[in-house]
Amino acid sequence: MSPSASAAATPSGLGGECHASSASPQDASLLSSGGLEVGGVVIDVPDVLYDATHWRRWLLQLVNRLGVGVGYAEFYRAWDAQLLDVHRGRREFAEVLQTFLVGFGLSWAQVDEIEAASRIQRQNLEQNVRPLAGAIRALEGLTRLNLPMVAWADAPATSARLAERLERLLPQTQFHAALTSFDLECTQPTADCYLAAIDALRLPPHQVVYIGHDTQHLAGAKSAGLWTVAVNHDCTARADVCLTRLEDLVDLAATWRPIARPSRIDNGRSVLSQRPTMAAAFGSQP
Repeated sequence: MSPSASAAATPSGLGGECHASSASPQDASLLSSGGLEVGGVVIDVPDVLYDATHWRRWLLQLVNRLGVGVGYAEFYRAWDAQLLDVHRGRREFAEVLQTFLVGFGLSWAQVDEIEAASRIQRQNLEQNVRPLAGAIRALEGLTRLNLPMVAWADAPATSARLAERLERLLPQTQFHAALTSFDLECTQPTADCYLAAIDALRLPPHQVVYIGHDTQHLAGAKSAGLWTVAVNHDCTARADVCLTRLEDLVDLAATWRPIARPSRIDNGRSVLSQRPTMAAAFGSQP
C-alpha cells in the first residue's frame, strides 16, 4: 500500500471499525507525496507501540460482574477525566481509583478488593507488555532513515521509568529522549507537551512528525505546528495521514527527506542508556 493510499483508511486493532479523515487534503499530500523535510519524530507511546488497554478492559469486566452495567466508552470517559491529575503527578493513582469506583455505586468493601486486585494486575501487565503488530518494523524503518525519535507518554511515571519500559519492550531501538506528563506536570493536548518534545529534538515544529492515536492529542500536535500521523486511531481522529497499519509508516517515512540529525543529548549517547529525566533532556534539575 502506498502512503497516499493509506490516508483516511479504516484502522485495525485498537481503533475498531471506523473511518477517520485527513486534517486537510493539501497537508496530507505534502506529507505523503515526497520531498518534505522531516528532522525528527514524536511518538505517543501507549496504544501506538504497545496495547495500553489490557488493564482497562480487565477493570471494566470486573466492575460489570459486580453489577455496575456500564459500557467501555462511558466508563472510560469518566475515568480519563479523573486520571488527568494522576498523570500530572498531583494525585495518587489508588486514591483516584477508589473515588472513581465509589462514584459508580460500589461499596467501600468492594472498592478495597478491586484496588488490591488492580495493583497485582497492573504489575503483571507491566512485566508482560509486548509491542503491537508492526511496531518493531516501523521503528526499524525510522532508524534506517536516521530520524531521531522522542517517546512521549501521558502516564503517572517518570521519564526514566518510561525509558526502562522501552528498553525492555524494544531493546534494539534507541530513542533521542523519553518524556512523560508526570515530569512536565501537564498532559496532552496542552501545548507545553509538544513544545517540550520538539525542544528535545532541537527542531522547529514544521520539521517534526507526531505519531499518535488519540483524537485530542492529534489535534493538539497539529495546533502546535507538527505534522500528524494517526495509527490505531479513534473514529473521530483527524490527521495529515491516517494509517491502516503501523507498518505502513515505513513506506510513508521513505517519502520524507531527512535533514541533518540534531546533536544527541549527553555527548552523543542515547538518552535511554542514561535513564533520561527532564534534567537530562533540558539541562536543568528536576
